[in-house]
Amino acid sequence: PVHWCFDCGSALAEAEIEYADKISPAIDVAYVAIDSQAIAKAFGVDAGSAVIAVPIWTTTPWTLPASMAVTLGPEVEYVLVQGLDADAKQQTLVLAEALLESTTERYGIQEYKILGRVQGSVLEGLMLQHPFYSRIVPIILGDHVTTDAGTGAVHTAPGHGQEDFAVGLKYGLEVVNPIDSKGVYLPNTEIFSFLYIWKANDTIVDLLRERGVLLAFSKL
Repeated sequence: PVHWCFDCGSALAEAEIEYADKISPAIDVAYVAIDSQAIAKAFGVDAGSAVIAVPIWTTTPWTLPASMAVTLGPEVEYVLVQGLDADAKQQTLVLAEALLESTTERYGIQEYKILGRVQGSVLEGLMLQHPFYSRIVPIILGDHVTTDAGTGAVHTAPGHGQEDFAVGLKYGLEVVNPIDSKGVYLPNTEIFSFLYIWKANDTIVDLLRERGVLLAFSKL
């Protein structure tokens, strides 16, 4: 039951809270730079012909169809890192320096070289490729980005979260919500139409792996 407090103007709820374990897919996804040389230049280096990517970490793959930007912390220190992954494939990545050890370990990168360092504000406005749509998304800045976990880069879907909506409003991002009230993708949703979001998680992970942009996968 919920009682309204007319004196204090707030709702007082009397209810027991029940908890249950839920397993979520935790994934690292590479957003490849549209112009790798522009990102290298921002770091003050020449990365040659290397393809540069900004990895994001998320436990909600189903939100990726609505991803409209990648958000960095304006004062967070980022490094441009070059190393070999477990498959001997060269990776050149933009990562928060505070999370460098944990991310390279997740990606199976044992040896790496730091090419340069900048604060996130230097990378604002550079463009990235959405991991499976033809959509090009910008790097934007937000104070909500932390270095507690992940990569220091946050995929941003203004239609799926309060902080995403707020930063999207600041940058004039389109608010895309391709999901109906039952948790099913709308008929016009590219690739995922009529899929229930929890079932779509596996489909999205498989697609990312097929596209070569899935850097790490685990269950949380």
